[in-house]
Parts: sequence; C-alpha cells; structure tokens
Amino acid sequence: MALSDQRVLAILRRMIFDGSLEPGEKITEVRISETLGVSRTPVRIALKALEVEGLIEKLPGRGYTVQPVEISDVREALEVRGVLESLAARRLAEDGMSDGTAAILEGSVAATERLVSQPSITDGIIEEYQDANAIFHTTIMEHCSNRYVARMYERIRHLPMLNLGALAFNRGALGSQDKLRMTIGHTQHAIIFDALKKREGTRAGAMMEEHSNATVTYAAIFANEGASTDLGALLLQSMATNGPVLAEA
Repeated sequence: MALSDQRVLAILRRMIFDGSLEPGEKITEVRISETLGVSRTPVRIALKALEVEGLIEKLPGRGYTVQPVEISDVREALEVRGVLESLAARRLAEDGMSDGTAAILEGSVAATERLVSQPSITDGIIEEYQDANAIFHTTIMEHCSNRYVARMYERIRHLPMLNLGALAFNRGALGSQDKLRMTIGHTQHAIIFDALKKREGTRAGAMMEEHSNATVTYAAIFANEGASTDLGALLLQSMATNGPVLAEA
C-alpha cells in the first residue's frame, strides 16, 4: 500500500527529530522520494507542511535545509496549548453546545471507538484516527465562545508537535503500545464529551488539559515508567494520545 501524505509527513518529522536528517542538511523532493520509495507528490506536500512548522527552510531555487529543533520551545508551547485547549473545553461546556456541534463530536467519538476496537493497528487505521481526532479538537476550538483562544494558538502552532496531525512513528513498527495510547486518547475524548453534554465546565477543562499534555507525560509513563527524561525522545515515542487544535486550511 502506498504511503499516504500524512504518513510521509510523519516519517519525515521523525527523521528530523531522531537526527536521521541533521540540522543544516539539504533535502530535495527527488532525494526524499527515492529514500521513501514514494512519488514526489506526497513528498512535496509534506515538505511544505514541514516548512510551515519551522522544521525546514526553503532554499533559493530547489531544496530545503533542515532546521535545529529547540526542545525548550516545544516544552513551553505544549504547556500553553494545554491551557488554551482547557479553556476552550470549559467555555463550550459552560455555554452549552448546539445540536450540530454535539452531533459532530459524537460522530468523532464513535469513529475512534470503532478504530481502537480493531485487533491491530494499520496505516489506514492511523489515518482514520487522525481525521477523527482532528475533527474533535477543531470542533471544540471553533465553537467555544472565546475567539481569543484560537488567536493565541496561532502564535505557537508552527512549532513541532503543536500543529494538527503531528504524529511521529516508526515505519513498520506499529505495536500494542501504539494501540494502547490510541485507546487512552479515545477514552479521554469520551470523558470530555460527556462533561460537555452535562455542562460540567471544570471537569471538561481539567480532562482536556490532561489530554492535551499527554504528549510528554504519557510518553514518559510508557517509556519504562518514566525512565527517560529526554523530551526529544519522549516526543518521538508519543503517538495519538493527544491532538493539536486547529486544522490547516
């Protein structure tokens, strides 16, 4: 099965984080296409996305250079994102959801429940999970009554692992831990949705902040009960336990 655009993006992001693509290294569509064994179209899309995230920089003419990742910036931005997502969920719960908003969120939760009930995790399941996850987070952000939440998020969304769909995983190494993390992510969505329906703002906000911060905290738990303290390594191990907020146009 051909790699999807999202999978190519995730692989390239991982290669930057783990040093396979080093800071200052020049990369091109042709080189990446040959390395991954895919056509240039998904590579072109992925490179443009990485440029937006600040992980690569366009060179005059053809090609890009890999930019250094400042993990301290990511750590601080993750904290801010958690606060913003928490506020969005709390406001939506307190103000109440429209029937249309509730239906969208319910559909997202039903989709992730179906996906995590599958016996094994595949590329296709990851793609569907990511889509449903994006819908859940985007809907809460777009329908909360505080428009400044989204505006503040725009200031940090370019950082690695902060934008929608920022999943990093190994090629051909999907396993039981990945499924467990996805299951936890789904369960937290279900709890948040329940709090939203019951208009329990405090519970919705608290669970959303926990869910948003799972990128680091849960990765540490799964890495031998927190044995790893390297945030860069934890970000690489993290997958599908969280979802950044706003979809790209």
